[in-house]
Formats: sequence, structure tokens, C-alpha cells
Amino acid sequence: MAGYNTLPTTATGKIEPFEIHIEEQELQDLKTLVRLSPIVQDTYENQKERVAEGHTFGITREWLIEAKKYWETDFDWRTQEANLNSSPHYKASITDEDGRTYTIHFCALFSRSPTAIPLARLSGWPCTFAESLPLLTLLQQKYTPETLPYHIILPSQVGWAFSSPPPLDKDWTYADSARILHKLMATTLGFEKYAVSGGDIGAGIGRIMASSYPEIRAFHTNHNQMPRPDSATDDELEEFEKEGVRRGDEFLSTGTAYGRMAGTRPGTLGAVLASSPVALLAWVGEKYLSWADQRTPIPLPHILEAVCMYWFTGCLATTFYPYREDFLAGPGKKGYLHGQEELYVECPMGYSYFPRELIACPRSWAERSGKLRWYRRHEVGGHFPALERSDVLLEDLEDFLGEVWT
Repeated sequence: MAGYNTLPTTATGKIEPFEIHIEEQELQDLKTLVRLSPIVQDTYENQKERVAEGHTFGITREWLIEAKKYWETDFDWRTQEANLNSSPHYKASITDEDGRTYTIHFCALFSRSPTAIPLARLSGWPCTFAESLPLLTLLQQKYTPETLPYHIILPSQVGWAFSSPPPLDKDWTYADSARILHKLMATTLGFEKYAVSGGDIGAGIGRIMASSYPEIRAFHTNHNQMPRPDSATDDELEEFEKEGVRRGDEFLSTGTAYGRMAGTRPGTLGAVLASSPVALLAWVGEKYLSWADQRTPIPLPHILEAVCMYWFTGCLATTFYPYREDFLAGPGKKGYLHGQEELYVECPMGYSYFPRELIACPRSWAERSGKLRWYRRHEVGGHFPALERSDVLLEDLEDFLGEVWT
């Protein structure tokens, strides 16, 4: 990481270096809990045969047994911790409009080039900032600190691992997260203009940022979930887009129970998942397994890394906050915000289309949500392109910014 950790000269806020380190006693306690955690009994639904038959009843008992065994015998948190720390980490103090101060964790590579483009890459659920660490690895392999064309920042939102939790005496929304992350980029780091990219919840926060703050000069997303526009017809769709819409409708019918639970009963769900690491593994692991393109599966060590970060920081319950907004605000607000007229993006917008995205958005629909200046369709990839196809996503970001940044 040598050379990439020099803060930009524009930075004026309180920023301190940070290193992830979990105390040994916490590691031993977790190992004990994993060992003592029981596995669900055999049921009709949790057999791998149901998956082979095309049913999607959730995690299989066989996978959970194998993952638990690997967690107990082969998984080494210290190895994961060292990998996480291979890129520079920081914590910044952000003062909000009401005078409250939040500590925001972020991982970043800072360029020494005077023309470097500031870029915030925002993660979604069930991911952490680590979802986009492969992008930083590729950039370090490709550029020196002097030639790196970006300042790339991977923040942990309020309520996510290593950042402050939301307040207890008021609600916390997409717009609140957008405001704090904008303060990080524009005030604390001092960027007069910057770009933002995101997937899942990070794409929703990024859209609010791009439609609210003039400092944002480019917005890129790989997840543009939105309701079918009133004026849209199937005649304007390519065959692959029709298939994406069909798969999206199926997901809305059979795959969103997790989100409705997180949005309507987050107190109960948070309590349940905080009581057992294996329960947490089942809840998070199911999403990594089923939301990725089966041709680009997510490795088990990364899944366990994410589960461990949730467990050690105790943040899982607060990562559910956006789901209340999604599922309780009414049908007009559904769709991770991308279909709302008031959030139309005026700055140049880019969209990377991956075919196994949960709810793939047709290009003509995306054009109704912002000034789409760049689009690329991919043949392989799902909900986690920063993990599944990091080289492809990085190429998309570089090409997009190369075309629209002025």
C-alpha cells in the first residue's frame, strides 16, 4: 500500500489511519459459539434435491453443515484480516446538520496525480466495503501512486461495520446516509467534484447523492431496480431484457421475503440473528449463493469474512434500516429509489447491465431515470460484479469516466 495512503491536499477534516484488529478473546468466543451452534434438522425443503428440481426454498442443510465444518477447521480470520488491511483504512469524524458527530470508516487509494478523479464506490446488502476491495487490488497492480487516475474511496455507511451506528432517538433513511457520505467526500476530503458508483443499497444512496448535490459530476450503477414505467411496452425491449424482466418478476414474487421481514420486523430479525453465528451464516450465505451468477460463485471464505465482520461489530440489525424505507413507504417508493421522478439524475449516468442481476433493468427504462450517457451489456455476472467480475467492472468504470468526466 506504500504511496497510496497520502491524503489528498484538499482534505481538511479530521481523518485518522485505522487498522482492523479483532481481539483474540473475541475470536475464541466465536469459535466456541460456532462449535456449539446446532444445525437444523432434515426437512423436505432443505434437501439439495429441491435445488436440483428447481425449487428455491432457501439454504440447504448440506451446504450449512459443510460451511460450518469449514468455519471450524479451516477458516482463519487472521488471514482475512491481513488481506483486509492490505489497502489503507481510515476513520473520519463527520458533523451532521444537527451537530451530531459520526465516525465513518472507509478504505481508499489516494493518487498523487493532480488530475485524479475522486470516485466513491458504495456497497449494498449483504456486502460490506470489502465487496469492492478487488477493485483496489487491480488498481494497485495496474498503476503507481503517481499514475493512478483515481482517488477511490470505499466507505462503510452509518450503521455498517466499523462506522458509527444510527441514532436511537430518530429514524435513519437513505437520504441521511447520502448526506453523511457527501460530507465525507465534499467536506472532509475536500473534493470540489467527484463521481459515485454503487450496487444494491449503495446504488440507491448514490442516486440520491447524484440527484441532490451538484458536486457529483458522474453517477454509475450496476443495479437500477425500478418499477415498469407507465409508458413502457415490451416492444421496446430486446429478448435478453424480456428475460431479465421475467426473472425480476419471479424474484419479486418468491425472493423478497427476506427484505419484507427486514423492513417490517427488523427488531425480531435482528435479535434472532444476533443470537447465533450459524443462523447469521444461513441468512447471509443464502443471498451470496443465490444472488450471484452461478458461473461466477462467491467463495466461501469471503462469505465467512462478511459474516464475521457483522458478528464482531454487531451491526447487522442496523444494516436493515433501508428495508423499512423500501417496504413501508408504499408502492410508489418501491424499487431502490430508481423509479422516482424527483430522483432523476441530471449529471452523466452510466449503467452496467449484468444478466443475472436480481431485477435487471432494461436500457430504455434506465434512460427514464437519468441522463444515460454510457451503457454496457455483459453476458456473465450477477448481483455482486465487484466480486464476481472485478476486472470487468473496473474496465466499465474506467471507460465510463473516460467518456463523461470533464
